[in-house]
Amino acid sequence: MTVIQTTVTRPKPGRRHDAVAIAVEAAKLLERHGGENNRLLLAQPAGEATGGHVFISEFESGEAWGAFTDSLFQDQELETLLERVYGDDSPVVMESMSIGTEIPLGRSGPSNRQPVVEAYISRVVPGQFAASLELASAVFDFVEANGATACRLVRLSSAGMLTDCLVASWEFESVRALGKLGDAFGTDPAAQNIMETLNGATGPITPVSSGIYVEIPL
Repeated sequence: MTVIQTTVTRPKPGRRHDAVAIAVEAAKLLERHGGENNRLLLAQPAGEATGGHVFISEFESGEAWGAFTDSLFQDQELETLLERVYGDDSPVVMESMSIGTEIPLGRSGPSNRQPVVEAYISRVVPGQFAASLELASAVFDFVEANGATACRLVRLSSAGMLTDCLVASWEFESVRALGKLGDAFGTDPAAQNIMETLNGATGPITPVSSGIYVEIPL
């Protein structure tokens, strides 16, 4: 199962370009040690997370992530990079790191990555894990029918207060296309059924937060 390492930072005022530059350096370092599909996302409408940077690296398994981490910690270049990240003159403030494991849902769909990502974080109601997976599958079927790709469900660990939360995400070619999905959620009967399940008295999850993120090319 795919493992995802996420690092959240916030650019300091006037230092956004420097923050992107240090992410480019980090991507090269992590890729050299086995980090794959490195991406930098900018939180747009995302509540208190708005304006933050989300750096993502992927690994084919937990063991691959562990081997990557062991190898990375032996590289002096990491120490140099961390001194810059945590130093007084750093262009960013480190906010959090977490690990996520993708949950296979036994479904297929378009997997191509696109530059606009919508993500929903939720907490499973005790005893409703199976129902939460069914809900995620129904949501993914609906958003894919409306143009989304790269749907995935991830369980967070080593994530502080968000540990054991689920992150459901999908991607679009533009914010306009994402907005069209929002229109469909307000009018399509299939979407209404999803919302009834989500908001009903026996809903399987409790929403925690959501946001829209735009990829910054590295």
